[in-house]
Amino acid sequence: MLRHCTISELLDLRDGEGSAWTRSHVSECEDCQVELDRLHQRVAALKALPGYSPPRDRWPVVREALVKSRRQARWQRAAWGAFAAAAAVALIVTARGLTGPGTPPLMAQEVTDLQQESMQLEDILRQVEDERRVLRGVTVAVIVQLEDRIALVDVGIATMQRDEGRVTIELRDLWRERVTLMDQLVVTHVHQASYVGH
Repeated sequence: MLRHCTISELLDLRDGEGSAWTRSHVSECEDCQVELDRLHQRVAALKALPGYSPPRDRWPVVREALVKSRRQARWQRAAWGAFAAAAAVALIVTARGLTGPGTPPLMAQEVTDLQQESMQLEDILRQVEDERRVLRGVTVAVIVQLEDRIALVDVGIATMQRDEGRVTIELRDLWRERVTLMDQLVVTHVHQASYVGH
């Protein structure tokens, strides 16, 4: 039975180290000659490829990205802190009787409860956001949309508290909407964390 050369034997022959049997066989076997020619062509094709080398100094780009991400994280923490402080002031002012004449006490108490619930959700959200993890693109889009809606509600709350100076049905409804949106935001973050964990 006729045995052909292995790739290893052909590579040795190509490098000038082949055995006498390999040289003799290749000179007589057309299949092995074709395979040896293919090896030469592959080597030539590989040598013809352009040479790529990585940039010498990527550290400035990496450092710039790191500084930028840290700066954004600081601004986010500062924004959340400012909002929490504003919410606390609003809670204190409301609790001290900014309700004005004609405001039902139950509605004032409901707004106070909603403000407290909102602050608790803020605390939960801050804890969840402190965990470093990768977010999916779809989740980021949902989070951004919820945060935008919360920002609009906050503008409405601030405007009504400034202009009205008392608890109204509209103000109570805005606080309800804020708590609902905050709850959805927390659920989105927690769901993403459990998804990434599995």
